[in-house]
Amino acid sequence: MAPERWTDAMLDQLADSVRELRTDVQDLTASVRELRDESKAQRDESKELHIRFSAYQQASQWVVNLAFGLLATATITTIVSAVVRR
Repeated sequence: MAPERWTDAMLDQLADSVRELRTDVQDLTASVRELRDESKAQRDESKELHIRFSAYQQASQWVVNLAFGLLATATITTIVSAVVRR
């Protein structure tokens, strides 16, 4: 089989294909950068929401502890008052 000779038309077609591929690669690079930026934004938002949720959870626990403390104090006060009155 004889080697194929490249004609000017074939070289032009190859050059056009390379230009199209370059444009595609540039578009893909831009898309990857956008996705990376969006991913970073989502990660930052997730961290912020985690901090807020932790603060809410801790505050809720403090409220529950305060409620139980008040109930215990009221119970003890009632029992002591009943014992002292006798």
